[in-house]
Amino acid sequence: MGLLNDTYTLFLRELLIFKKNFTVNIVRSMIFPIIFILLLGAFGSAPKNVPVALVNYDNGLASLQFVNLLQAGNSLRVVSSTTQQAAMSMLGVGNVAAVIVIPAGFSGSQLPKPDVYVYLDNSQPQSAAVVNQVVNQVSSEMGAQLASSAAADPVTDPVPVVSNYAYGAASNYESFVVGGLVIMVAAFGSVFSAGFSVISDRELGNLKAFLTTPINKFSILLSKIGYGTMQSLLSAYIGLAIGVVLGATIAAGFIGLLELIWIVGLVGLGFGSLSIALAARSKQLQTYALIGQTIVMPTAFLGGAFVPISLLPPVLQTVAVVNPLTYAVNAVRAVMIKGSLPIGDLVLDSAVLLAFAAVMVAIAFLLFRNTSEQLS
Repeated sequence: MGLLNDTYTLFLRELLIFKKNFTVNIVRSMIFPIIFILLLGAFGSAPKNVPVALVNYDNGLASLQFVNLLQAGNSLRVVSSTTQQAAMSMLGVGNVAAVIVIPAGFSGSQLPKPDVYVYLDNSQPQSAAVVNQVVNQVSSEMGAQLASSAAADPVTDPVPVVSNYAYGAASNYESFVVGGLVIMVAAFGSVFSAGFSVISDRELGNLKAFLTTPINKFSILLSKIGYGTMQSLLSAYIGLAIGVVLGATIAAGFIGLLELIWIVGLVGLGFGSLSIALAARSKQLQTYALIGQTIVMPTAFLGGAFVPISLLPPVLQTVAVVNPLTYAVNAVRAVMIKGSLPIGDLVLDSAVLLAFAAVMVAIAFLLFRNTSEQLS
């Protein structure tokens, strides 16, 4: 038999086992989304030290007072930027949650005062809400109100503030949580299927029996990886469906659902291969499960699944740059909140996830081959 035929036959076997335990597998795929969406959706604590980029073209007394009031509490962390273009670039890549632009002439005596522009990134709803609240409060203390247009009464609103949303203005916190949760449950789905299947077959003696048959040994590995990828897609879409029922939205619509197949599939491929590498070196199921959880949970957290990367300490932000789940989470959130995944981001995210998957497949192959030689 050829490699493809052997892989297909063994993959069908995995599906038959899945069908036999269908109820357990479905319930397991539903537990994580329900628990995390309900817990995190109700958590609602306001984040601290939300990063905002500030462009001060005035540098006068009133503008400096405005900046000092912004930094008076621990709610905002002001990052100075020399130009509005540079600040908007920081906003576009998610390094800050908002851009505040103070124009020249702000500290002058003329009325009405020049408008202070606030560009909010509502793809991080909690952070945007904090920025909105603080700017409202500071404006009120300076005798102004947050306005939605450039028109302002020079008496009642001497320092008008105009809010222009960068993107995701219709998003909500559920969409933010679900965007990260989809990737987390996808990683869990592949880890707790492909690796478990290897350990189960080894304990039952099935793996040794397969190795004594004239089938391509690599097909055993491929069938396990395919099964893990299938489970990751199933878990992700179940989590997505639950999230939509509980209030999340998918701005990209049906096209976005198709884009998610590619991103989630790459996550399943990478973590399914990782799980097989772990299973090849784990003697007991309990040890494997502990290691799997220890890897997936921190990796998902550092990938921005629950907290925006911009709110993490600088050291952890550096770790997030090399974390493949960071790129997967960003892609899913772009689909769910922004409404589209730019081609440049798609290429970058896909390249990182493909590189991660390729490395994991190679490691899984080497370790699985060593284990196979020991069992043969």
